[in-house]
Amino acid sequence: MRITRPVPRERGSIALEFAFAAPIILLMLALAWTFGRVAWANGHLEAGTRDAARVATQARSMDEARQAATSVLRDNTEAVQGCPQSLSVQITGGFEPGSTLTVEASCSYSLSDIGMPGAPGRVSPSSSFASVVDQRRGVQP
Repeated sequence: MRITRPVPRERGSIALEFAFAAPIILLMLALAWTFGRVAWANGHLEAGTRDAARVATQARSMDEARQAATSVLRDNTEAVQGCPQSLSVQITGGFEPGSTLTVEASCSYSLSDIGMPGAPGRVSPSSSFASVVDQRRGVQP
């Protein structure tokens, strides 16, 4: 005669496992969202700085270069809430044919709307890009 033992039931074990795994999965999704948002915003600033440096080297004077660079950066960072209002632009270098102009830009934007625990409230990225003033360009110092 064979004795059979009752099989222990595992009812509810999947729900219990999911209860432990769900917060970890949600935290990983929130981290991915936060890093993606930071990369997206920093990409706008990087692209704007690159374009601003190129536009600045096409200007005829340093004042015109500053105005053009600031305008291009504001346009490129417009999608990032808070960045155009806190934008800081500096142009360094000599404004002579063949010299290098460097545009340095920084801004600050908030991550508080994500609601990620432990995330910084504000992020302040910076970017710089250099471009050469054309050798044959007529400039006014």
